[in-house]
Amino acid sequence: MATETVNLRKTRHKEAIMLQKTSILLIGYDSNLCLGVLYCLKSLNADIYLLTGNKKNAARFSIYLKKAYEEYDKNGVQQIKEIVKKHNIDLIMPIDELEIRNIKLHTEELNKIAVCSWATEVDRFDIAINKMKLAKFLTENKVPCPKFTIIESLAKLEKDAADMGYPVLIKPDREAFGRLIQRFENWEELKNFYIKNETKLNRFILQPFIIGSDVTCNVICREGELICYTIQESPVKTGSDFSSNDILKFHDDEQVITVIARMMKLLNWHGVACIDMRRDIRDNSVKVLEINGRFWASVISSYIRAGINFPVTMVKLALKKEVEPFNIKSGQQLTLKQVVSSTFTKNRSSIKDTKYMSYLADPFARIAQLLKI
Repeated sequence: MATETVNLRKTRHKEAIMLQKTSILLIGYDSNLCLGVLYCLKSLNADIYLLTGNKKNAARFSIYLKKAYEEYDKNGVQQIKEIVKKHNIDLIMPIDELEIRNIKLHTEELNKIAVCSWATEVDRFDIAINKMKLAKFLTENKVPCPKFTIIESLAKLEKDAADMGYPVLIKPDREAFGRLIQRFENWEELKNFYIKNETKLNRFILQPFIIGSDVTCNVICREGELICYTIQESPVKTGSDFSSNDILKFHDDEQVITVIARMMKLLNWHGVACIDMRRDIRDNSVKVLEINGRFWASVISSYIRAGINFPVTMVKLALKKEVEPFNIKSGQQLTLKQVVSSTFTKNRSSIKDTKYMSYLADPFARIAQLLKI
């Protein structure tokens, strides 16, 4: 642990001297994403500003933030131009999906006043972040993914679910962090759900539930080519909880990265992405579930456990600064419950093995996040 701490300090020191004083405008909605990115950027010699449409974004209280602006107009850039001019912003760096998409739409205009961080062309981006469009794209290109069908009628739904075999999932084409995904064990449950929600299901797809572990591959790509990545895996899921896990194991995996590299090449992906996959417990195969075209909740863990600082890397790439070779580390993150349970065992763990140690570095913001103020 002591050696890892020394190495991490050396890495942070190198990152701090790699860039001269820089002004960065982050644009994002989600508190956790913003706080994670801010923590990772703290080693840079930079003034960091935040533009957010979330009036309760806890990052407003972050000690790493110079100033926060609210009332973000997600369809325009005039406000961004004013902030850039006022603070001599060097880099405009959106970190949430819709914010990244909006900046990409206006990149040509904004690049006249500041550098914009990398982003994928909108037509490809829109395929990737839409579960229905992505499922079609992956199936057509023979990229491993679960079977899927569009929900069109009660009769078709009954046949499709029977063909897939229960349990099955209904997923919205656009949601994040596992929201609105529902699992059904039999036709009676599924039929009742359809009858109650028939008019709302045109944006939902049906897929089989795959028993297996959650695999997440986080990447930065340059025009379809992988520059850096981390792979994290969570325990096997058999239930109906589709939210992210706090139990993470970071490791390399040739099978996973082969699938990801091919998919991102097909999408000509340019920038950051978080790809959710499932490892089928029956045959150990991996299948792509969805692509999040943004930073992710465990971006700090990617840095601390696996040794890849994605936000700093994005800054350097956008500003055309030197990026050092990447060496992925193996590591793990535990829950607080696991740490407490290990207290009286030989393999004792500590709070340093949880995600909460980094929270202590930015206490006021994390308290605000907890209290949702």
